[in-house]
Amino acid sequence: MSENIHNIAKQALEESRQVINTPVSVESKEELITNVENRLLDVTNDLIDFLRLKSKKVEILNEEFNINNVLNEVSGTICTQFAGSSCELIFDIDKNIPRKLIGDSLHLGQILESILEYQMDQANVAEVKLEISMFETYGDNIEMQFKVSDTGLGLTTEAQEQLFIPYYDEALGSYVGLGLFVSNELVTMMEGKLSIQSTIGKGSVFTLALPLKVVDKTNKRMYRLPKKVLIEKKVLIVDDNYNAALAIKKMFAYFKHEVTVLTQEEFRRNIPNLTPFDIIVLNQGLFSVRLVEYLNKIKMGKSLKVIALNSLLKADKSSFVDDVIDNYLYKPLNQERIFELIVGLYDLKDSIELDEDEKETKRVQTTRTHILETRGITQDRFEDFKGKNLLIVEDNLINQKVLTNLLHLSQMKISIANNGQEAVDMVKDSKNNFDLVLMDINMPIMDGYTATQMIRLDHKYDNLPIVAFTALVLDSEIKKMFNSGINAFLAKPLNIGKLYTAMAMYFNDVEISTPVVEAVEEREFATYAGLDIKEGIERSNGSEALYLEVVKEFSEAYGESGAVFEKLVKEHRYEQIKMLCVDMKGLSGAIAAHDMHNLMTEILQHILYKKYDLVANYKEKYVFEIKTLNRSIKKYLSDI
Repeated sequence: MSENIHNIAKQALEESRQVINTPVSVESKEELITNVENRLLDVTNDLIDFLRLKSKKVEILNEEFNINNVLNEVSGTICTQFAGSSCELIFDIDKNIPRKLIGDSLHLGQILESILEYQMDQANVAEVKLEISMFETYGDNIEMQFKVSDTGLGLTTEAQEQLFIPYYDEALGSYVGLGLFVSNELVTMMEGKLSIQSTIGKGSVFTLALPLKVVDKTNKRMYRLPKKVLIEKKVLIVDDNYNAALAIKKMFAYFKHEVTVLTQEEFRRNIPNLTPFDIIVLNQGLFSVRLVEYLNKIKMGKSLKVIALNSLLKADKSSFVDDVIDNYLYKPLNQERIFELIVGLYDLKDSIELDEDEKETKRVQTTRTHILETRGITQDRFEDFKGKNLLIVEDNLINQKVLTNLLHLSQMKISIANNGQEAVDMVKDSKNNFDLVLMDINMPIMDGYTATQMIRLDHKYDNLPIVAFTALVLDSEIKKMFNSGINAFLAKPLNIGKLYTAMAMYFNDVEISTPVVEAVEEREFATYAGLDIKEGIERSNGSEALYLEVVKEFSEAYGESGAVFEKLVKEHRYEQIKMLCVDMKGLSGAIAAHDMHNLMTEILQHILYKKYDLVANYKEKYVFEIKTLNRSIKKYLSDI
């Protein structure tokens, strides 16, 4: 499965060193290093998922979720990863798509991210479009279809057949296809189907079909504007991408708006009469002094709402700023964000915000800006907060484990809630007295916004700090967080320096043991037979918490593989031995188990050269090496 997977870690570390020596600004260096680290983080997470699939530990859940939260998380993750790309990312969502569905939202988001990541990473791709449609089957059951198309170079038939088989590409110097392999396995477990059609020179189309259920099939209009005055507006949309404008038109038309779409060229050539329109959505590149004067003149005589449209992918998030602009909108969009935009435009705050009386009762400090990173933070620094009672609200099992492994030395009391409803119940349980809540936003059953609102309904919890973490940190989403009662937010992927800062802000009775900025001492690692802990942690994005999860899952999936190897040798099943050796070579490299890695390379060479008679001599060596490695892993886990 993963021959030479360890090379991507070496490549990432080398890229980081090169960035440090590059003559660019500190901010640019940090952004470049973050992008390298995030690629390594994605590979590590895919590796954990692969191991969990191998040991049959992945479960498919069917729970209520908000499709818009999933799309927000996906767009935030993809647009952060590909910031600065000239590619246009479009969400084209049919008007009949329900807001609430029943299925596995966590794995749905993971699958969509893998597909979009693959397509955004292709050469010469000008546009990637996710189209979502729904087909009724029987009862409350439906089939959701997610079609993801690109305008790339396309794939040969042979490349399509190999697409879901991961491999290390020597020419590119990178590991390819692990995310798509995991996604394909998950789709099968979810009783769906993932396929690809591609034409050379015309691009590729992934089609994901999943059986799901609608929460309330009788509710035909999932988004109801609070007042009739908000419907049947006249809307003009002008964007630099016509397909994106048409997708946005569909979302405004849901609210019975009369929508006109013009190309950017048509608008520039001859600015039309804008007086008849109630809402104008314009690409921010169109704003000029002349246009601003014209819009201000119209606004003097009627209520005109002006929206500046931009893309999440643009590296420079600075927008054209002028009082004529009522709001900013970032693509790709979904129905709920358009709904909230319309309500916000007409200042109906009572429909989406807490009332003023409730706001005045809040006593906890609110931080509306991005939390700064505290430099030099290591795992043991979280001992500054020992004795504190922390609630982690997170539906992703890997994220739960990473956080608990990171904080397990802190001597804090840590509780886990798997969704917003569990969080509300645990906060309101009189036996618990939490000092801080870390609240994920995108969760099934009850999301982070609703859970926070439910907690804030009881003024007893006005002084409970709630810190959100989310992949999408648009101004509109941040405003929504604060309106629900959240005190601060952390952007995903979670940074331990920023997590430390957030805790230090809200555990204000805690005396910080050492200065915030300090030199990081070189850590000494214990020696374990066959396992290089220091190198393994480097290959896991420098995160010991992630490395712990990798070796733990490796031990559970392959710790008893000695008996399997002996059986395969005895039965002369050399193709299966080859598969096991390829798996073990890549995995042992990923965890820096050098002795096992070298042994696997040796056995694999004999198989590739068809020297099958020599393979039988390795039964005892394999059993000895895997037992030694397993003991070392267990010793390391017990020492932590």
